[in-house]
Amino acid sequence: MSRSSPSSGADPHLLAEIEALGRALASSGAEFETQHADALERYRRSISQGIHEALVELQQDVARLSGKNPLCTEILLLAADYADWLQWTFWDLPYFGIALDAPEEDFRRTVSACGLVYLSIRVIDDLVDRHLWYRGRQTTLLANLTLRHRQGDRAEGLTVLTALLLCFEGLSRLSRDLDPKAARSLRSTLDSTRKVLVGMVMEESDREQWGPEFYERMIELKNVEYSSSLYAALDPEHESPLYPFLRRYYALAQKLNDLQDYTADEARGQPNLVSIYRHRPGRAPAASIDEPPPSPPLQAVESQVGRDFLELAEAAEALPPVEGTIARLKLGESLEEARLLGLFRRPEGGGETEPGEDRPLGLSWDSNLSEILESLGPEALVEVPCPVCSETGRKMILRQQGFALNRCLECFHVYVSPRLRDDLQIRLGRELDGEEDDFLRVQRIYAEFLCRLLRDQARGDRLLDLGFGGAHLMHVARAYGFEVFGLDSSPRLVEAQSPFFGSRLETAVIGEEALPWGAFDVVVMSHVLEHLGDPRASLGRVREALNPEGLLYVAVPDLGSVQFKILGKQWNVINPLVHFQYFNQASLTRLLEDAGFEVLERVEPPAFKERVAAPWMKLMRDLGGNESGELALLARRPKQDPDATRPPDATSRED
Repeated sequence: MSRSSPSSGADPHLLAEIEALGRALASSGAEFETQHADALERYRRSISQGIHEALVELQQDVARLSGKNPLCTEILLLAADYADWLQWTFWDLPYFGIALDAPEEDFRRTVSACGLVYLSIRVIDDLVDRHLWYRGRQTTLLANLTLRHRQGDRAEGLTVLTALLLCFEGLSRLSRDLDPKAARSLRSTLDSTRKVLVGMVMEESDREQWGPEFYERMIELKNVEYSSSLYAALDPEHESPLYPFLRRYYALAQKLNDLQDYTADEARGQPNLVSIYRHRPGRAPAASIDEPPPSPPLQAVESQVGRDFLELAEAAEALPPVEGTIARLKLGESLEEARLLGLFRRPEGGGETEPGEDRPLGLSWDSNLSEILESLGPEALVEVPCPVCSETGRKMILRQQGFALNRCLECFHVYVSPRLRDDLQIRLGRELDGEEDDFLRVQRIYAEFLCRLLRDQARGDRLLDLGFGGAHLMHVARAYGFEVFGLDSSPRLVEAQSPFFGSRLETAVIGEEALPWGAFDVVVMSHVLEHLGDPRASLGRVREALNPEGLLYVAVPDLGSVQFKILGKQWNVINPLVHFQYFNQASLTRLLEDAGFEVLERVEPPAFKERVAAPWMKLMRDLGGNESGELALLARRPKQDPDATRPPDATSRED
């Protein structure tokens, strides 16, 4: 799942209990496997023969009906190949067959019928989740049809039709000789399949619907009932004492699958046990919006899965001897799988470390969600409410690099959640310090225009440029009579400008502490706010540093711009590792007002002179936009601000 271990904060008492359980389960399977080896092999052979016979009969029947149509022949051959590989998913059934002492002929007949229905659900699930590889080991039917029929819609349609053929063939086989047992199996399979479909619909729910109760209900329907649709072949009335154990066992198995599939599920935006624990309502809040959750989700998942193991072990002890042995055997296999996934390991060195703390992140601004999760694990992400209005209701509008950009249902601000933790974004920025930013050129182009605007309206001379980049504005502002200071998160940029501004520069990330150098008459934040995890808190720091009636100039990429309307996610601004926030005029205005500012005007940059403007620049203007695609607002701290007290030391630190 990831290179980080989830067990660094594990409960020592739980680890000790799991270790003891592992020792107790270690010998459960060997004796049973030896004693029943022949029966296990016979039942497995019956499964293979039954599925093969059912698929051959289906192929012959469809060939007769279609006049040996080549496409019909093709899809059923591909389905047969996929079904043949998927037979390993049936290999728990022989244990159940031994516990029930099932007659082999009945076993073969009913398992092959219910098995086709079971396989049809697998094919549909591959389509819904866009699985082209199953467990990274085998191409799916969807993948093979896509390779042969390049058109996506056609391949998807053929996948659905093939699944329906498998499903109805299985149901038809159950109903041919409708003896009482077959009738019960038919009813049970239909009931479980219907529930599976409900669970598959639930899996597509928006993230705000997620929670522990939702998750448990979903896996009960989608995953536990999926197994029940197959077990209906042997025990349609659920009479075996092993059946209640198996339902809980397959719920646990899905939780382990979630640990293995977390990266893919997160990239698809589908609920996963790890995501549920990170997202769950009612958990203790972080101290601020940009801090990691106080209870890391992997530790919570490990505790929950550990309790499940212990409860299932207790349930296995209460079963009759044969059923109890089977239960302990399967539980031992799952415990071994859990350990391979990194669960229940004692911490090494006695300390807890953040993911990737001892090594470079090895990522880039173009890294996708899968790369980040594989490198840093789930703890690298943080779930956040809307940074403008703090509401949690949202709707995903697009995905970029695997991350979801969500529109707040209250204020319509667009933001990334789950997103990279702030501390990791800062580390990544420092590792990649030196890469050019297109918007540094924007700061240079508009520097003189902005300085004229600020000089006309400012009531004093002290100016702070937050995120000064190439310091173009600072150089021009000094020529316009401002006493200039600058903060930037890039040590490289600070070092480059130190010969010109000396101690009036510092390397800092806005929001972590009060701003230096006393009070200011003007603060400029040009293409800074969109990078911040908690822009409201950062604006609070800015407000504290402004004199009454001090000016704040904010420029951000404009989600209402012509550029976004034309380019969408292809606009280079849309990068969820670089930019956490995507403002329009309404959301930026609301944020500024909620932070205690009075918005004065929207600042429109001057048009480029036609003789130097590229054709695309003229096009942006003709369509009602501007060349940069930026949104700029001028605001001020109100004169009658109740908190308007000038900081005691308004002198420069250079003295």
